[in-house]
Amino acid sequence: MKFTNAILPLLASWAAAQHVEIQIGDSAALSIHRQISEAEKNGEHERAAELRALMNMASPPKERVEWKTECSVSSNFEAEIYAVPSPSEAPKEIAWAMDYLDKYWRTDAGGDLPYPGDFDQFMHPDGFRVMRVDYKDLPWAVRKYREELLAEGTKMERKFIAEKDGVAFFAPGVVTWLAPLFAGADVKPGKNACEDEIVDFSNWFPEPAVSDDTKFSFNFGGRMQVGNSITIQVNARKLVNEGPEKKMEKKVKQVVEEAVELEDEPSDL
Repeated sequence: MKFTNAILPLLASWAAAQHVEIQIGDSAALSIHRQISEAEKNGEHERAAELRALMNMASPPKERVEWKTECSVSSNFEAEIYAVPSPSEAPKEIAWAMDYLDKYWRTDAGGDLPYPGDFDQFMHPDGFRVMRVDYKDLPWAVRKYREELLAEGTKMERKFIAEKDGVAFFAPGVVTWLAPLFAGADVKPGKNACEDEIVDFSNWFPEPAVSDDTKFSFNFGGRMQVGNSITIQVNARKLVNEGPEKKMEKKVKQVVEEAVELEDEPSDL
């Protein structure tokens, strides 16, 4: 690949903007600090400023991070929600399924499955709560992930969502756990690469993926409950580092790619 004349000034300005790193030891740094103090004491402010500049150059500045949203997804999830003091005291709307749920929500060793918690706390003031929705109305990414867990067959989390007679049952904490997948209810797989990353749960679990260049985050836009009906707005997004260094990196890459394309074009000569 050859660099055209158009690229050279940009590369030159980029190089000039980079920090010049000077390696100095602790004793030298201490000596410079003393000289700065002495210069200030003697009223030699210009010399003190020069010495401070030297100290600043001794260690490279931390790269400034400016996170910019590359893409975001949002959806409103509607379900029914019920407080369940005990399996024998379940509301009639879910009482018909309690025998099944009491057996399903157990570990492979036969113990009680840990309660996944409520939305943003372990226990709601009303106690244990169970959400109910038709299984087909769960976001596609939630169903897909659950079915992958069931096929894998060993992870405890595969039992967090129970399904009986076409109805899904789960604790509110499951919405928090799978929030990005709930947020991505309207994502069309393969249509947008960035949105595909949001609904790829490997970018979130066991910890949200974070690097120098990208990170993921989610939040609840709000929850509204009327009686036993609840609507939850769930938002998720991918962010990219748009700090000055990253912007310059991107600009140089763009100019180089454009130059390569021009060189590849057939000549009229």
